[in-house]
Amino acid sequence: MSVMTNVETDEDVQLIKEFTLLPILLDMLSRDCEELRVHKDKIIYGHILFYLKEVENTIYPEIQSIKSKMKKRDIKVLNTSMTALGINVEYKVRGYVHHFTMLRSLIKAELMTTLMRMRRSL
Repeated sequence: MSVMTNVETDEDVQLIKEFTLLPILLDMLSRDCEELRVHKDKIIYGHILFYLKEVENTIYPEIQSIKSKMKKRDIKVLNTSMTALGINVEYKVRGYVHHFTMLRSLIKAELMTTLMRMRRSL
């Protein structure tokens, strides 16, 4: 039987980070798919669109899994806001409010890492 402390753990922060980044990735994929649909008559673009759709379809269950884990760990994202520098996240872990900021360069690196991980699992 594990006992949850009131202190946030690295795993808690990772869950919040993934919960924040995956919707951004979905938006990027949607935007890119729309741009590629203009060229759908080209063979390679059809394959790329198929791949992007497969990635998109793996993200939704992952978001649900993260939500479930967050609920079990009593974690709630209170507010997420985009700024010129990046993204600010306010969240609550077991009753205590915390904040973090991710710079745009880190967001981009994290999203590319996530895409590479997902590509390997397809």
